[in-house]
Amino acid sequence: MKKIKIPVKKKRTNKEDFGKYSFESPFKPSRTLKIVFYAIVILLPVLLTFIYYRFAVRTNNYMSFPLDDPWIHLTFGRNLVDYFSFSFFKNEMVTAGSTSPLYTFLVAFGFLIISNEMIISYALGVGFFVLSSIAFYKLCSYEFDKENLFALLCALIFIIDKWMNFISLSGMETTLFIFLLLAASYFYRLRKAVPFAIFLGLIIWTRPDGVAFIAAVVIDYLLVRRYSKDQLSLKLFSARDLKMIGIVFGLIIAAYLAMNFYLSGSVFPNTYNAKLTYYSPEFRSRWDFLSFEVWDYFREGTYSPISVKGSYYIIMIGFLFSLGKLIYDLYKKNYNQNTLYIAFALILIFIYWYKLPYAHRFGRYMMPIIPFFILVGTIGFRDIARITNKYTQNILFSRSLFYIFISLTYFLGMGNYDETRELYAVQCRYIHDRQVNAAMWFKKYSAEGDVIATHDVGAIGFYSGRKVVDVAGLVTPELISKINDRNYVEYMTEYIKGKGVTHLAFLREWYRVANQNPLYTTPDNISPEIMDIYKFYPNKTHIISKEANELVMYGLRLVNQKAAQQLIYFMDRLLVLEPEYAYAHYLRAYGYSLLDRNAEYERDMTEALRIQPDFKDAHLYYGIYLSNNRRFTEAKPHLEKVIEMEPLNKLAETALTTVNDSLYTREKLLEEKDVK
Repeated sequence: MKKIKIPVKKKRTNKEDFGKYSFESPFKPSRTLKIVFYAIVILLPVLLTFIYYRFAVRTNNYMSFPLDDPWIHLTFGRNLVDYFSFSFFKNEMVTAGSTSPLYTFLVAFGFLIISNEMIISYALGVGFFVLSSIAFYKLCSYEFDKENLFALLCALIFIIDKWMNFISLSGMETTLFIFLLLAASYFYRLRKAVPFAIFLGLIIWTRPDGVAFIAAVVIDYLLVRRYSKDQLSLKLFSARDLKMIGIVFGLIIAAYLAMNFYLSGSVFPNTYNAKLTYYSPEFRSRWDFLSFEVWDYFREGTYSPISVKGSYYIIMIGFLFSLGKLIYDLYKKNYNQNTLYIAFALILIFIYWYKLPYAHRFGRYMMPIIPFFILVGTIGFRDIARITNKYTQNILFSRSLFYIFISLTYFLGMGNYDETRELYAVQCRYIHDRQVNAAMWFKKYSAEGDVIATHDVGAIGFYSGRKVVDVAGLVTPELISKINDRNYVEYMTEYIKGKGVTHLAFLREWYRVANQNPLYTTPDNISPEIMDIYKFYPNKTHIISKEANELVMYGLRLVNQKAAQQLIYFMDRLLVLEPEYAYAHYLRAYGYSLLDRNAEYERDMTEALRIQPDFKDAHLYYGIYLSNNRRFTEAKPHLEKVIEMEPLNKLAETALTTVNDSLYTREKLLEEKDVK
């Protein structure tokens, strides 16, 4: 009997379905279009950073940085060229005081070409931002397989990112560090052993916290090896590759450790040890670090708990989805493409949480996470759209969902970029008004052999031309072990006496000198910090203790709140620690004035002036008080003292005019009375 063949409907293959039912749409650009894509990736970062630069220079009328640290790199780099010495002052302070030796060497190379320190720093920052953009685009192209359009869209989010543009013009090694991380990730993905090993080693030469990336690579590769038998698409390094990675990486790291040990007797830079000591978890809240400096930073794109929602708020949706998918894949024993990136982010955050719960100004220590945050978030958008497509089989809807996420990110991201342009200009002025102006004062008014003790050594060390003692320990490692001692000020004072220090330059939030007027005070037009410069007299100058300064800072907050009783209470405590401190009497007097306790007010103001006869503000406000109480004869010498010290003091001038007029009127009345 002849068999009858029953026609069976052929099952549609995935390949046949791809264009019609799949979310992805493979797109391989032509050679011309590829050139256009790369032109965008290269030129757009230059354009966007130039807009920041031009706005800041037009606003401030000078070039500057929003941080003081860049001038540390510049000082080391210049001295390498001028004195062939890795030192902070000529060839006399040889030390491992640069967190990023590789960046410092590049700065030194820049000084061989041009002497303008700002151009060198801007060129390096923007140049590595461009290289980071290229590396990020190539990494995105790998992760999105052949979907080049998705890769370009993801790369553009990175390029318009406000913090990437901000830090590119900040004179720091951050964009170099990010480039090395991205390049190492890319070559690791391709399993290119030698370039991967080189970039992996250079990461540590750029920042010690690069160990987080090394740990993430180890975790990722262990998972690859574990799952490779079941998932044939996972590619392994060969035994020869692993041996080559070990040799190349080992040699680069050995050179790094040897250099630091030779310079300072420690395998890590001074800056690393100093910051770990100063920002110890004992004195910093780990919870605040996670809450404000990590969560708020990556949720809202700020380093402050108060902000307007930005592009990070949208990216966080995709990132959290990818994180959830990673956990699910680990449970199902499936390899997840985001393992390396998420592991790096979590390990870096853990290291700072555990050892140094401080993200620095503008969240600088968290910035290396940003490109991976963007990549993982964009992959999350794609995976959300994939799942939507799987259950709805509506390609138009799922693709629209993906592009809505991307469009919102662009829209908010450009707004963030524009807002941060103003922040960049303001912060450049902030640093210039304090650190740079202080440095220029030293250059103009101090002598060649003078020695400056300060905690902000960047601009002062670079521009002043004077030897610097770093009381924060970054380039003076002998002080590091004592920084957090309660009696550190006493130890520091004895130390700077031995180093022949002639001047002090302190932000008031760090240290205060008692009963001595500063030679120069930086402008206070932008809060919160003000830097004072003092002449240092070894047997006279008194720096108040750390605990006492904390009470002063708290007292000033109470002054703004006009909390009289609390102010008096805390100044009582301060005077127990520093009984001969005129400023404590002055602040307590203000507390008494709020309560109309005039006798106590007069007692404290008189005591403040006894301790410090040239206390200008005490003379001013006590003189005004006496004038308001019609005690003109007593008020006059106080107001005249203010005019003598500050001839253009309008408040004193007005009060003195009132006093003189009143005394003149009184004298005329007495004369008329005598005549009668």
